[in-house]
Parts: sequence; structure tokens; C-alpha cells
Amino acid sequence: MSESTMNVESTVIDGSFYQPLESTRLIRSSNWSPNDTTIRSSKTIPCVTKSEQQLYKLYAQALADSEVTHDWSSWVEMMTINCQKCCSEAEISHPIAFRTGRQSQLSRNIRMLQIERDSWLLWNRARDTLNNTRQDLPEVIPGSSDRLIVEHHLLNNPQLRMAKAVQGWLQTTKLDERYQTDLKMAMTKLEPKRIYWEKTCHFLKSSYNANIPNPYITCLDFDAAHKQKRRLCDTDEQEENDLLQIVFSLLRVGEYSKAKNLCKSTGYHWLAALLSANELYHDENYYCSEANDIIYPVEGNQKRIQWIESMFELCMDMRLKLYERAIYGLLCGRIEALIPVCKTYADYLWAYTSCYIEQEIHHILVYAHQNELNDVDKHRVLSNDELGNHQLKMTTIFDEILADCPAHIRDEALLPFNQIEKYLILANYDRLFDSILSFLHTNESNGSLLRFSTHICLFLYEQNHSENFNQKNFIEILTTYIGHLIELEFKDLVCYYISKLPLNNQSTLMATFLDTLSNRQDKEHYLKQGFTYKIDIDTSLLKLAANQQREQTFDKNNTDEIISTNLKNLNENDHKQLEALKLLTTFLSTQTLDALRFANRICRYFLNDAKYEGIRIALSYFPHDIDIHTIEANNRQQSEDDLREFKAFGAYIAAIEAIQRWSEMHQKQQQQQDNTSSVVRDDQAYLPIVIKACYGVFDYAQGWLLDSTNIHQSLPDNESRQIEMSILRHKCIPMLACNLFRIFDLIKEDQETFRLIVFLSDNRKQQLYSLFSKETLNSVLSLTEHAAERCLDRKQQQQQTDDTTAISYFL
Repeated sequence: MSESTMNVESTVIDGSFYQPLESTRLIRSSNWSPNDTTIRSSKTIPCVTKSEQQLYKLYAQALADSEVTHDWSSWVEMMTINCQKCCSEAEISHPIAFRTGRQSQLSRNIRMLQIERDSWLLWNRARDTLNNTRQDLPEVIPGSSDRLIVEHHLLNNPQLRMAKAVQGWLQTTKLDERYQTDLKMAMTKLEPKRIYWEKTCHFLKSSYNANIPNPYITCLDFDAAHKQKRRLCDTDEQEENDLLQIVFSLLRVGEYSKAKNLCKSTGYHWLAALLSANELYHDENYYCSEANDIIYPVEGNQKRIQWIESMFELCMDMRLKLYERAIYGLLCGRIEALIPVCKTYADYLWAYTSCYIEQEIHHILVYAHQNELNDVDKHRVLSNDELGNHQLKMTTIFDEILADCPAHIRDEALLPFNQIEKYLILANYDRLFDSILSFLHTNESNGSLLRFSTHICLFLYEQNHSENFNQKNFIEILTTYIGHLIELEFKDLVCYYISKLPLNNQSTLMATFLDTLSNRQDKEHYLKQGFTYKIDIDTSLLKLAANQQREQTFDKNNTDEIISTNLKNLNENDHKQLEALKLLTTFLSTQTLDALRFANRICRYFLNDAKYEGIRIALSYFPHDIDIHTIEANNRQQSEDDLREFKAFGAYIAAIEAIQRWSEMHQKQQQQQDNTSSVVRDDQAYLPIVIKACYGVFDYAQGWLLDSTNIHQSLPDNESRQIEMSILRHKCIPMLACNLFRIFDLIKEDQETFRLIVFLSDNRKQQLYSLFSKETLNSVLSLTEHAAERCLDRKQQQQQTDDTTAISYFL
């Protein structure tokens, strides 16, 4: 895709903000409402940072590139990188926003961008679950590796793969800059030591006396406090609490090695050993080549099954500290021990996912080693109700969170991004689309959410997952995003996204988009762009023309609407219709019957409103000598009546213009009574042109605005078209005849009056007098009566003159 095609025009204020955009919500544009697919948007247009403006372009560019390379994995990675870059740039602009008074607004935007970035990270990690891709793994040698047993199972279990991806994602997103800073500050309080409980040990060595009551422990066993029911020195107690909390914080972000090293550096070797005991057993010496003389150390805990059983009971011992129980619960997969230390929805999801993974691994190993266990161990392990009582499943984790969590966690879980991430994790794409639409319908959407969800939907659609969701939902989501781009004035991206719609929807959206453009040059530009993206421009233009149709009353009984020769100005809707006609005649691939029919439709409207200038403009868009050979060959037989109708409007406009021209001449004659010679000659000379133009309407071949074939009877709009043409015949022909009668009356052309009245009553000429209303007929008869009286007067005067002449002769 060329750089010019994907160009995003932008205006920046204070180095960071797009000037026309003010708030954090989407709005519905008054000009934007495509057919039945309603665009859902919120109350106001969002404030968009400069970097976020670029993000819209980068998303489209990455999507276009992936269509060429078909490398969708790189596309997802690129979307993540682009979003991360946008977050960084927005954070840099934060001081500028503080000076301009938009700090809180930008903070919200940055937070939404961070959530959008995190959602891309999730999809980047989890997308491999869409395909069950196998890897080459060595066969497991019995008794040699628990790790390989789990890895083989992982390849065949997409839910476990997804859980591992979600766990890694939650650990990565938690480890942000602020979290790292807090961890470092907390760790500075812990001093390196050779042994733990240093102050208590010092007390035992220096001042312990068995004869004096002592509240402190008397030995340094790690479980001494529980066995002796005594406590540590206050300093050691506080340090141990701090250590346990820091260790849990490190485990929360997956930093197991750092947690073990911290325990060792502070003398808590027993805690480091506990963390190591969770590792899966693996002996690499079974799998190395025979020629290799290196002996590898054995990794992990060979007795992990039994160890897990002990930890499962220990983590619920209420004598232990809160974070100690949480650490043990994490290691053995007991969720009850973890819930008390979870503070956010992400913590809950991480805890449940981690426990699900540990439980799955434990059951995998139990069934893998059941033949190696003795009868006592086998009975104990396989019949342990506590281990199987709360067996988690990835499909039910989210329901269990909502059932057990506090109200504020439940509210957080129901936020839009969290719900979308939920259905991505569950690969429930139908519910994903329904969820997105639900947020759009309830105006809970924003730019980041709409941008992310649209591109996820596009990814799934391009990857042929459309059988897993309702395509109508996909169309509505993408339509909403297109409306969002239009509202933000990112019009150079609109045609590209329209091309992503199914073919039968592209034309409707393209027509609606063109309708939002007020400048004809812009319409021509985006029509060319749409042609580049292989959008059906012909159909789009026809739908654009159909969108310009307006309701209008054609009432022949309403005498107030009888057409006059007075000029009426065109309004905005009229100009839009003419622009649509201009585009039809310019951009359609063939000179078209459809353009001619649209021209006739708007000419009927203009004629009904006496807007003759609109008819003149419409006529000018077609060749002056247009005939049936001008129409494309396959439509020539169907265009006969349309061509006759089109030329009928031309004949009528010629008659109106002739009458208007004659009226101007007659007014000059009235103003120049003293010098009438030249004016009268012009007036008299122009009268035959007026008569010819009017008779061109009265004597129109086979009738003015009448069809000569039955072609239109099969068209859906034939009934309304026939009604409109009939009403216009009843209005226009009487009006034209009355104007001509008045001209004859003004200049006393009585013979022309009689000729016209005879013509109108001629049966061979469709009895045009039948189109006249009673009032109009009375007016015509009155004018005819005046003409007859003048003829009789002239005859009587002539008779008197002849008699006088005769008498004079005889005298």
C-alpha cells in the first residue's frame, strides 16, 4: 500500500493533541447511518494524541503488509510493537498535557493504550492455540523425566497451552516499571545474612536462661514457632513478613530464580529449597549421545507427587503467615490459599490459572506414575478427596472468579477489555463478537477498545474462523469502526477498511461514506481510491444516488403547488442529488441507463417544485444529442421510454425558457411606450419561437411524459413513477397552455387562441383538455371568450367601415 494512500492528515496543538477532538468517548455523526447496520457510538468524540493518530495508520499498514506476506504471526507482533511505541510516546507527552490542563484526560488515554497493548500481548502469546502444532520431542524413557511427560501432554492439550500462555501474559503485564521500582525499594530493606532469624539467634546465644520465662523460640528449626508455640523477635518477625511478601511478589511475575536467590542471600535456605522442590524432575543423561562423556546434573524433584500432597495440607495451616500460605498454595495449586492475597481481577485470574496448571501437572504425573507407586501410595494419592475436590477447569475459571470474588473485583471483571480477553482465552468467538456488540450498543466503547476489537475480528475473519461466529456481527463491528474513522477525519483509511467487508456490504458503506463528503473533489478522490481497493464503484454510486432520494408529495389536487414560471432556488439536498448525478455520469464504467433513470427521477422532483435550474443542470450532464445509440448496447431496448422521458424534460424547459424570454421582451415594451418600433418587432419576431416550443410539448411524440412500451411495468418503482408522471402532466400542460393563452390575449393573437383551443380538444392529440381542472378550464374559456368578442368587434367595426365606404361612394 502506498504511503499516499495510507496518509493520515492531522493537526496538532501543543505538540500532542489533535485539535478538533475533545473528549474520551465516541459520538454518532449526524451524517453517518448505514442501512440496517446501525453504527453504535457514544456521546462525544475522543481526544486523540498525536501518537495515537499514527496508531490508526500503523494498524492499517501492518494489516495491509500481512495480506501480502501472509505472515499473520508477524502482524500480531507488529500490532503489539506499534501499540507499545504509541504508549511510550504518549507518556513522553504527559508533561505537555500537564501544562495545557489536559493531564487527567491524557492519563485516561494512556491507561487505555496500555490495556490495548496488554491485550495484544495476550493475543500474541495465545494465538498458537488456534492451531495444534506439534513439535519434535524425544520419546519419554520410563523413570527419566517428568518434564518430558508434561511437555508431551502440553502438545495435545490446547487448554493447558492456553493456560500457560495466559499465566505468562499476566506475569509480563504485571511486571511494569512501577512494579519493578516497588520491588527494588522493598528489597533494599532486606540485608544479606548468613542465617535467618539473626536477632533471635543472637538473643539465644547472649541472654537465654532456661530458668527465666522466655516468649521466644529456643531452637532455629524453620518450624520451631509452630512446634513450640512461641514467637520470634519483633525485628525477625517483621523481616520474615517482608521477605515472604517480596518472594510472593517475585513469584507473581514469574521470577522464581530471583526469589530463590533472595531467600539464599537472606539465609532462608529452607524456603529456597521449597521453591526448588516444585521443579519437574528431568535427567538429561538418559537423552544425551553415547559419545558424550559429560555427566549432567539431575534437575527437579523426583518425589514431586508426594511433596505436593504435603504442601496441599500445609498451605491451609492457619498458624502460618498469610503470604507463606499463599506461596505454598501457588506451588501446589490450592486456590483457597491464594485468594486472600489477590487484590485485583488480574491477580485473581493469575491465581486461578496458576492453580489450574499445577493441578493439571499433578494429575498428569499421578496417572503417568501410577504403576510405579506401591499399593499404599497409590491408594492414598488416587483416593485423596481433597486434591480432587476443587479440580479447576479452564472453561469454568471465569465463572468461579465471579462467584467467589468481592464486588469490586466482579465489577472489574465485567469491564469491556476484560470480557473481550476472556472470550479470546476461551476461543469462544461467537460470544466474543456478541460481547463487543453489547459494549457498542450500551455506549461503553472507546477508541482503544473499538480499534483492538475490530482488528481482532479482522484477524479471525482473514484466518477463516468465520464459521465460529455470526458474520452479521463482524459486519456491524467493522462498520462501527469505519464510522469512527470518519468521525475522526481519518478518511484516507476508510476505503481500505470498507474493502475488508463482504462484497455485498462494500457498496452500501462506500455510498454512505461518499454521502458524508461535502466537496465533490473529495468524492472523486475517494472514488478513485475505492477503485484501487477493488470496491464495486458502479454499485456504490447507484446506492449513493438512491440515498439522495427524498420524500416529496405529488398532489394534483393541491392548487397551491401548481407550477409557475417563477424561478426557485436549489437547496442543499438538491445540490447533493445533482452531485450524485454528476458522479454517476463521470465514474460509471459505461454510459448508463441507471444514470438516465436517476436523472429522470430528480427532474420529476425539480419539475414538481418548479426548480427549473436543477433540470437545466441535470440535462447538461448528458450529451446534447443523446439518443438510443448513446446507451450501452445491452440496455438499448430497455431505455426507449427513459430516453423519451429525458427528452420530454428538455422540451418542457425549452418552452419555459421561451415564455420567460418573451415575458422579458413584453415588459420592455410596456416600459418603452414612446419608442416601440424595435421592441415590437423583436416581440413579434420571437412569438413563433414561443409557439413552436410550447407545441413541442403539446404535440410531443406519443404524448408528453407517457410511455410507449411496457418495459417499466416490471420495475419496482413503476407504480410511483406512473403516478408522478400523471400528476406532472396534469400540472405542467395546463400551466403551459394557460401561459400561452395569456400571451395570445395580451397581444390579441385571437387566431392563435382558436387554433390552440382546437388543438387541445383534438381526439388525435390525447384530448389534452381532459388534463385541465375545472378552474383552469374556466380561465381558458374566459380567455377564448375574450378572443371571440374581439373578433366579433373587429368584424362589426369592419362591417361599419364597409357600410360607410359604400355610402360615401354612392354620395
